[in-house]
Amino acid sequence: MILAGTNISMTRGDTETLTVRCSEIFEPGDTVYMTVRSDAESPVEFQKEITEFGPQGEAVIVIEHDDTEGMDFGTYRYDIQVSRGDGRVTTLVKPSALKLTEEITHE
Repeated sequence: MILAGTNISMTRGDTETLTVRCSEIFEPGDTVYMTVRSDAESPVEFQKEITEFGPQGEAVIVIEHDDTEGMDFGTYRYDIQVSRGDGRVTTLVKPSALKLTEEITHE
């Protein structure tokens, strides 16, 4: 498990989870987005959308094998944003690094 809010390093093709918490818990009607790109102007590599939250109001983002399997090794950029049911939008994790490291064992 990785706690969101820091630079992330993970092996390409692995499955990882990020737990996102903030001072105002997530509620039904909220949507948490994690977006990954090469840089701010490039196409989206993958995006995760969370609308169901844990028992303590946390968002659990699962990066699946298929999300990174076809990506090149290297450093990407990600951020995490919440769109509240009442229309407020807040960036919870400012643009940070997501580094995909090489894998030795793969299919």
